Amino acid sequence: MKPQITDYRILITPWKKFIQSDRIILGLWVALPLLNWSIDFFKNRYNNFRIFKSMFWHLVEQKNLYAAYPLEHYDFFHYGPAFSLIIAPFAVLPDIIGSPLWGIFNVLILFYALNQLKLKSELKIALMVLSTIELGNAVWSNQFNPCVTAMIILGFTSVENEKDFQAPFWILLGTFTKIYGIVGMIFFLFSKNKRKFIAGCFVWSAVFFALPMLLSSPQYIVQTYVDWFHDLIAKNSSLIVSISSDLSVMGLVRKVSGHLELPNSWFFAMGLPMLLLPLLRFKQYGSKHYRTLILASLLMFVVLFSTAAEHPTYIICITGLFLWMVLQAKVFSVRNSILIFFVLVLTGLAPTYVFSKGVAVFVLGYALKALPCLVAWVLLVKDLFTTDFNKENDADFFVMQQKAPAFAPFVKPIHP
Repeated sequence: MKPQITDYRILITPWKKFIQSDRIILGLWVALPLLNWSIDFFKNRYNNFRIFKSMFWHLVEQKNLYAAYPLEHYDFFHYGPAFSLIIAPFAVLPDIIGSPLWGIFNVLILFYALNQLKLKSELKIALMVLSTIELGNAVWSNQFNPCVTAMIILGFTSVENEKDFQAPFWILLGTFTKIYGIVGMIFFLFSKNKRKFIAGCFVWSAVFFALPMLLSSPQYIVQTYVDWFHDLIAKNSSLIVSISSDLSVMGLVRKVSGHLELPNSWFFAMGLPMLLLPLLRFKQYGSKHYRTLILASLLMFVVLFSTAAEHPTYIICITGLFLWMVLQAKVFSVRNSILIFFVLVLTGLAPTYVFSKGVAVFVLGYALKALPCLVAWVLLVKDLFTTDFNKENDADFFVMQQKAPAFAPFVKPIHP
């Protein structure tokens, strides 16, 4: 069904210049880490960046990446050793330079990834505008999550563009740094050249496993992967009782009910079928709309069903949520408008100190940040189960590229 442009004319009309070019939204996004840097500079607040920077030097010095280093920073490092390949250019710089460049890098790669989805201009801008608050939350913490979001999306778009050997590059880079990237393996189902995809998996796995050894040693990296496995298990147990973590479906139910002992397996027994069963609709695979909604569902699921989900992690989930929303016939329907309000307020702003510290503590303490996103994900899954996407025109939502005939380079264009 063709999107009803009048549905979001109220949003677009005052911002025509904004809609006609995404350069303004890019400028706004780049301003976020610069604003954060200006505040960090005066408050000396670089902790997350210092964790990432220290990780690089600890790997070079072959120290335990997951031990406490209170003289360097507070909190712990929880990513894989391949993260050193990404943080290296920023780690060698002074904090005052490396920190803002790190934030800008995360913003730019997410901006690039969203452009690769080839959404219609007005839909792309709506997605970016609606995601800005959550992007600000991630950038404010100097977090890596915008980059993780981009890697999952780029794995998908590589498959869409039939770059099947390249797709595992992004998926496995995300997996070897922050385990969330593994969900991208589902895009194998959409691959038109599965042999290339499988070959890419073997090649890029070897590359990302071995490359950090050039900065340290093979024995150290092997041991570090073992340490990372144990660190993730320990982190999963500790986050269940944390007020600022486990902002997942499990955390929502456990914290609201007071039953912290509820096992994750109960939730996965309900969540995994909802995620995977729509993939059995093989006749829908030919629809780009359907495939993109699978991407949106994965982006939401990987956060909603992770006990490691924190406030800055939600840029991954929110990108999927608003991607689903802009791919509807009526983007700003009454239902969607109500949902957008609660997402922006309860998920985006309430966990900050925009209202008050008490509100933030209450929302995080009961994991209410996850509630609007859970409602949206259930509605998304319903769409994946019930909609016949083959009856829709993908060109209503996406910029469709038509393949030129073989003789095209030798034919002069005809101008009216």
